[in-house]
Amino acid sequence: MTYVPAQTIAGVVGGSGIGSIAMAAIVDMPAYLNSYIAPPMVAGLMQQGMGSGAGLAFMVAGAVSFIPAMAAIWSLVRRAVFAAYIAFGVIGAIIAGVVFELIV
Repeated sequence: MTYVPAQTIAGVVGGSGIGSIAMAAIVDMPAYLNSYIAPPMVAGLMQQGMGSGAGLAFMVAGAVSFIPAMAAIWSLVRRAVFAAYIAFGVIGAIIAGVVFELIV
C-alpha cells in the first residue's frame, strides 16, 4: 500500500464539473474506505478544494467498492453480474455527484 497525500487527491478532484466528479468516483474505487473513515476524509478534501458533487461521488463509490461488500456480492453472483454491480455503482456515484452539484 502506498501513501498518497491528501493535497494530491484534492488537486485531482478539485473544482467542479463532471470531470472532477468522475475522477473522484474512480479515485475512491480502489481505496479501502468505509462509512466511518470517508466522512472526515471528504471533509478534509473539501476544505482543500474538492467540490460538493465530487465529495458525494467519492462517498458513494467508496460504499460500492468496500471490500466486505464486494466479497459478499462476488460470492453470490456470476462475474457478469459482479461487473454490472461495479459499473452501476460507479455510474450511479457519478450521476449522484452531478445532480448534487447542480442542486447545491
